This record gives sequence, C-alpha cells and structure tokens, in this order.
Amino acid sequence: MVAETKSETIDCTDGRSCLLEAVEGLSEKAFEIPDVVGDWSVRQCLAHLVGWDAWTVNAFDRSAAGLPLGPLPTEREINDAAPGDWAGRPIGELLATLRMMRDNMADRVSQLTDEERDQKSLSMDGTQISVNELVDALIEHDMEHAGQIRTWRKTQGV
Repeated sequence: MVAETKSETIDCTDGRSCLLEAVEGLSEKAFEIPDVVGDWSVRQCLAHLVGWDAWTVNAFDRSAAGLPLGPLPTEREINDAAPGDWAGRPIGELLATLRMMRDNMADRVSQLTDEERDQKSLSMDGTQISVNELVDALIEHDMEHAGQIRTWRKTQGV
C-alpha cells in the first residue's frame, strides 16, 4: 500500500512567526496600551488570535474523533469571546500558548491528506470552506495583526 502524498503548500507557522517578531521586545506595560488594533491592546489582540486557534484545534480534535465539526461560530462570536477568555493570562503564558497552538495546528494539518484539506467541510457564516482555506485565513489574520502592531510600534516609538 502506497501512502498518499501530502502537499507541503501550507505552513501554519509562517504568519505566527511574523506576529511573534512584531511583539518581540515589548515591555509588559506596552502590551496593555489600548487602541493598538482598533480598541484592543496588544494583549487583547493576541488573546483574540489564541481564541481562533483554540476553536480550530478543537475542530480538528472533533474531526479526528469522527464527530461533526458543526458550523464555525460566526466571526463576531469568536471576536467577542476570545479576548475575555484569554486576555487575563500572563504575557509569557499567552505567548507560549500562541506558539503551542499553531505548532499543534501545523501538526494536525500535516496529518490530513490533500483531499481532506481541500474538501469544503467547514461552514463559516453560511459559506462552505476547506481546511486549507481556514488555515490560509488564519495565516493572513496573523499577518494582518502583525502589520498593525508594527505600524503602531513605529508611529509610537515603542
């Protein structure tokens, strides 16, 4: 029996690496300054990203157990819940969780076949998407917020 070839086109860690570089060297106090990403502080933005990753890893766990994924929560539901769920953690723990969740996600995605990753098996706001599309969106999400944080740091001299 020949194993199916898995594509190497998705690297879940690229966007996360850019995000972590964007916050590298920030003081504890700087993580708390409001209005960096919209109304959010850097801490709240990072908590928001952990919330998205937590949902995704949970979805992969459900799928691996043969359970239905169900529809994704709406973008608004995750955005509203995640900062409150994760923002109270110490910065070191929040940063470690960001790394661990994305490494976990990369491992889960690498275990899927190309066909499984391409199948439109998830529903988000009424639109069917694939695991590849979800992961690509998460990478873009990291890049978007990394850019916002870099811009803030440059304009504020932080």
